[in-house]
Amino acid sequence: MCSTPKTNLTAKMPKTPFRSFMASMTLTQRKRFAEVANRAEERREIREHYRQRANQKVQSLNQSRPSPSLLERVKLLCEQMIKLM
Repeated sequence: MCSTPKTNLTAKMPKTPFRSFMASMTLTQRKRFAEVANRAEERREIREHYRQRANQKVQSLNQSRPSPSLLERVKLLCEQMIKLM
């Protein structure tokens, strides 16, 4: 049975330990960061909501058929009258 090839190299650990950028912040800085991030998320949601509404409006306008003009209605009436005669 075949198996997948395996590397002979062991995983290397990074020379500098990984630290989150939040770890270097104070509590007030973290709170401020969270507030700004939450406001940005709300703005993104609002933009997406407006974009969806605009798309729905365009689709409904494309689907709805405009009412015939007065001239078109007169033509239709004349055609119907001629067919009845």
